[in-house]
Amino acid sequence: MPPITLFRYISLRTVTAVAALFVILMTLIMLIDLIENLRFADKFQGADFGFALTTTLLRAPSLSQAMLPFVFLFASIWLFTQLNRRAEIAVMRSAGLSVWRLIGPAAFVAAMTGFIIITIADPAATHMRAQSERMKDALRGKTSSIVRVFGDGIWLRQHDADNLLLINAHSFDSGRAALTQVVMWRLNRDSNFIERIDAPEAILSGNTIELYKARVKGADEQLDHRTPIYAIPTSLTPADLDERIEPPETLSIWRLPKFIILAKAAGLPTAAYNIRFHDLCSTPLKLLAMVLIAAMFSLRPVRSGGGLKLFLFAIGAGFLLYILSEISTALGESALAPVSLAAWTPAIVATLVAISGLLYMEDG
Repeated sequence: MPPITLFRYISLRTVTAVAALFVILMTLIMLIDLIENLRFADKFQGADFGFALTTTLLRAPSLSQAMLPFVFLFASIWLFTQLNRRAEIAVMRSAGLSVWRLIGPAAFVAAMTGFIIITIADPAATHMRAQSERMKDALRGKTSSIVRVFGDGIWLRQHDADNLLLINAHSFDSGRAALTQVVMWRLNRDSNFIERIDAPEAILSGNTIELYKARVKGADEQLDHRTPIYAIPTSLTPADLDERIEPPETLSIWRLPKFIILAKAAGLPTAAYNIRFHDLCSTPLKLLAMVLIAAMFSLRPVRSGGGLKLFLFAIGAGFLLYILSEISTALGESALAPVSLAAWTPAIVATLVAISGLLYMEDG
């Protein structure tokens, strides 16, 4: 069999196995998510089956990315096991082909899939995920992502029954719950201007924002006036700046670098965003590692009673990689390990272990 023909044959078998397993698992996940969204919609008036179905479809691409490593693991196990049972592996090996020639097409498909996911599929998935979150927040009557980060600092918005507050600050000190270089606009419920307050510092204290050395200018005033402390009622808390900012899973690989730079300059925590960026970058290597793990256990000669044991070993290795990934993420987010190291370690370790196993199988 010519090399290009072999490459096409194994690549096509890989794509077919991955696609079939992906559709099956995705259908199950969507059914489970639909049930959860129906339970959520049942708590609010105005939400129906259409709302639950829409949010499920919007969340589906994002949810599918989390299961892709396992899709490639199980699909590759099935592929190599079938080739082995039909003696196709034995024929290829007897023709002088190395194990790397056999794995190469599946590995190429895995790496290319990972690259397409992080550059094309993930940006669309994050946009759809953000839209689903906005739909849920609108149903709850909750303002979604009231914190925005731009080049000129942090922007916050609070809307209550009487007033609308728009706040721009250069940075935020989470230890003191302090905003620096603050400009605040107060509007009434009809969005008419009430006053503007400028202050070098503002503290979130209880149910108020205390602006120090403030300059206040009302709608009917020609000149501003100064006051040592100017307190305004608010429902904002320091936790809002951490919890109500755009979550990492709604940002694509194209938006994350700029967002991380701006958020770091503004004093906001960026560990979760750094973890997601490096985790996305390592996706091709993770999928490649799953193919190598499957090959390490599935390309061995099939003996009586040994197939099931190898299959269980492969599944165990895949779940061990998942646990290692979760532990590394927790270490990175808690600053106990460098973020880049925490994100890349699971994929690198899995790849090196699988390559070592394949080298031993090939050369003894």
